[in-house]
Amino acid sequence: MADRILEQLLGIVAFVAGEHRMPPDLGPQTAITAGGVDLDSAAVLELILSCEAEFGITFDPRADLTEEALRTVGTLAESVRRALARAP
Repeated sequence: MADRILEQLLGIVAFVAGEHRMPPDLGPQTAITAGGVDLDSAAVLELILSCEAEFGITFDPRADLTEEALRTVGTLAESVRRALARAP
């Protein structure tokens, strides 16, 4: 996989989800909540905080943490890229 951000994010998602919630085909199109990894609100918060720590970023809640931005692993990766682009 050539996309370093997506590769790291897949690792974070797998860690937060744990084995019991891991779909066999985890990838950019995998839903973060229902029908995919099935993270509840507490686990989504853990995912967000883990991303901020791993990538050294701070998400903008209005731009990066919308319902659409948290829909799939791929859309979350785009939020990470936006936050990285804003980072000093």
